[in-house]
Amino acid sequence: MGLNELLQLRRGRAVWADPSRALATLESFARTEEDGGRDIATAARRVTDVELRGHLERHARDEVRHAELFRRRARELRESGVGGADATAGSEKGYDLSRGRPSAEVDAHGFFRVGLLDELGELPYVAMLHVAEQRAARLFDIHARLTRDDPPTHEIFREILRDERYHVAWTAAMLERWRQRGDADAVRRALKTARTGRAMGAWKRAGARAGVGFGRVLMLVTWVTLMVPFGLVARRRRGGESGWMSARRTRATAAAAERSAARDALTRLRSQA
Repeated sequence: MGLNELLQLRRGRAVWADPSRALATLESFARTEEDGGRDIATAARRVTDVELRGHLERHARDEVRHAELFRRRARELRESGVGGADATAGSEKGYDLSRGRPSAEVDAHGFFRVGLLDELGELPYVAMLHVAEQRAARLFDIHARLTRDDPPTHEIFREILRDERYHVAWTAAMLERWRQRGDADAVRRALKTARTGRAMGAWKRAGARAGVGFGRVLMLVTWVTLMVPFGLVARRRRGGESGWMSARRTRATAAAAERSAARDALTRLRSQA
């Protein structure tokens, strides 16, 4: 089990242990799947390969059906009493698939936006789908394991997993067909580009999370090493007193110190005389 899977398991446990976060996650997944289905359906109308179009059309229908499964389960949770202010707060901590992805190039599902299909061609688009669906299959497998105590949700993930495995299989078959036709180098480059893009997105998300944690640590260290000693020194100079001192009291103290210094100087002059 890799580090990324361990992190996803940890986060997933927290999500499904909180009904409000579970609701937010289901609704986020519904939006993500619906967006993916719409984009794939548009791509299917633009490709010229008949076999590829057939796979894309089925793939798009699957994504739309997944969205409805997630949305229906979310409605059931709301009808059971989950929701309201707690759900609004939990939506900020739900499992959001769209985090950290560059919106100019990919949608919430991690798919290239349709405009890039025309620019890059069919092979890179299918390579992107293959990488995205591999990730989705791993992710939904984790969520299926974590929802065993919630049979309706668990069954949804199991049903979706069967579709995701088909998506991985058909995209792999199309890539293999291109390899057999002499485009092995193009397939390798397209897969590398897709994986690198996803890895960069994961690195950026990890960096953002690490940055927040590092900032908190830095603030704590600054407070301990600078503010606490400064406060102790200031308190010692004030004779152990704490709290704010009024400006009038401060001026009076300064005047008294000046008078004392003047008396000391005068005493010294008299002794010398």
